[in-house]
Amino acid sequence: MRFPSILCVLVLVSAMSPAGPAYSDPAQPKAEPVKALLITGGGYHDYKKQQHIISKGVSARANVKWTIAFENPKSGLPSIYNNPDWAKGYDVIVHNECHARFKDPEVINKIVKAHLDNAVGVVMIHCAMHTFRDTSTKEWDKLVGVQSRRHGPKFPIEVVNAKPEHPIMKAFPESWTSPQGELYITNPLKGTIPLGIGGKPGNPKVKKQVCVWASTYGKTKTFGITLGHHNVTVEQKAYLDLLSRGILWTCGKLGDDGKPKKGYEALAK
Repeated sequence: MRFPSILCVLVLVSAMSPAGPAYSDPAQPKAEPVKALLITGGGYHDYKKQQHIISKGVSARANVKWTIAFENPKSGLPSIYNNPDWAKGYDVIVHNECHARFKDPEVINKIVKAHLDNAVGVVMIHCAMHTFRDTSTKEWDKLVGVQSRRHGPKFPIEVVNAKPEHPIMKAFPESWTSPQGELYITNPLKGTIPLGIGGKPGNPKVKKQVCVWASTYGKTKTFGITLGHHNVTVEQKAYLDLLSRGILWTCGKLGDDGKPKKGYEALAK
């Protein structure tokens, strides 16, 4: 099956800087940057701005080079998926997209298989959990690590650090409250590691939900975070720090101490 011919805008955002890397050992070879593909768009969110908030924010924290596929198709999926080799050459695929109405199980299975076949890390942000939510195949849920079909009303979300010993969470505070948010109703799958538990500050009647997690499908490592509806939340230092560590973890570039491995720190400006 082929999707409708849609113009796909690819923006290459380089994390390289003329000043060179942050470390100074001349005998240490420069590490190749993490090659990240951000697939974003689909309506309902300000993806136009978030593509820059995320790419610039992460590259200010880690040695990451971005390719951005931004597209808001009126129907179907972004045209990047028309290319059978769309996932080749990347270390991590970051999904910040919303295509909840797309249901074709054959196409969805091929998209998931591309992640697995290319041994890439996977990052799922916000509505990526609701993408393909009404299809018959469960492959996308397995890649995501949780099932989610809906969310509650908008309010600031208090995120409690559920696993402070995990490398992704070592630098995360005991709790952090987002300026705004949507609390997604999540059902973690077997083997998924809850990293952050979200709830409504001061209201114990609102059932707490897993809102940050790590999972593995086959040999593919996934980091997921349901927060990300509002730009003001995505712009937060705690959010971008957490996202950066999650990205590095999925492709084996985060140390056990929760810091980037040698050569994967942010490059000096």
